[in-house]
Amino acid sequence: MMADGAVVRRARIARGLTQDQLARRAGLSRQALGAIESGVYQPGVGAALALARELGHTVEALFGMPAELPQLEADWIEERQAPGRQTEPSAKAVALARVGGRLIALAQPRPAMEGRHARVASFRTSQEIDATLLVAGCDPAVTILADRMARHRPAMTLAPITRSSRAALAALLEGRVHAAGVHLCDRKGGEYNLSAVREALKRRRAMMVNFARWELGLGVRPGNPLALRGIADFARPGVRIANREPGSGARQVLDQGLAELKIAPRRVTGYTRELSGHLEIAAAIASGEADTGLTLRVAAEAFRLGFVPVREERYDLVILEREMNSPPVRAMLDALNSGGFAEEVSRLCAYDTTRMGQVIARLNS
Repeated sequence: MMADGAVVRRARIARGLTQDQLARRAGLSRQALGAIESGVYQPGVGAALALARELGHTVEALFGMPAELPQLEADWIEERQAPGRQTEPSAKAVALARVGGRLIALAQPRPAMEGRHARVASFRTSQEIDATLLVAGCDPAVTILADRMARHRPAMTLAPITRSSRAALAALLEGRVHAAGVHLCDRKGGEYNLSAVREALKRRRAMMVNFARWELGLGVRPGNPLALRGIADFARPGVRIANREPGSGARQVLDQGLAELKIAPRRVTGYTRELSGHLEIAAAIASGEADTGLTLRVAAEAFRLGFVPVREERYDLVILEREMNSPPVRAMLDALNSGGFAEEVSRLCAYDTTRMGQVIARLNS
């Protein structure tokens, strides 16, 4: 699918939109849109669909389409299905990437891991597929990394997969992603990630690279009307929480905190209500569906909530040795070792990025 930049630019002007306005509506950076309009950047199918929607045109009219698309066999990463409900992959947008030599099809926009296969009509070339990075984890800042790569390495694409730390590790070991983000504390020594990652890897060789340190705490409604101060308050009558799923770092912190306080989970209203990410927890509090829950400061601030700090955590990325020299992984590591990117994440997310890009450990080497 080759972008005709002049067609996109004319359609934008006809709609009375600036580059900034169209980029925001389509979920792109202004630089990426400028590259598309200049004809130097070929958009992925997701970006093409978003631009077509905002400009009121078909994808075919804006970008053209080959008469016959190549048919590829890929491992399928699908949305979660309700128990007992199984559906075959139907026509929908997917991101294609190659991990460990296998072609992976990532369903958009809310993926989860399901071990099936799919036949995919590819809008992307083999080179574009090989330049797509899949990262599983729970850090909202992955969107900033994706934008950074789009601006500085426009040939590379990042497709994030929102998963708990343990689910991200499982996806990595199954060969379904290039990198897994983790924040899991060792209960005995207080060290982050090393113990859990070593246990999961067994004898596999991998590298663990720091992304940042962040604050985990209680998201609360503005002004903290319930005067919540810590996990002990979760057991107060009338306090409703939103919880993360087992295998997530936030769930581990909550369960450890309740155990130390000798509070049975059944005493906590909302304990069994499990959501899949930090932003989802913050959204539940902002909408009034819950009074509080453990989330990141950046997620709470995104929904203009109050925040009560509980602890600092280290968030690392785990990469198998076999993927270390793949082009998308190298592009990610280049971004992590850029002072400009570290400053951007620090300013936008209030993360501590002083160790971003540093190798925390080389495992089983």
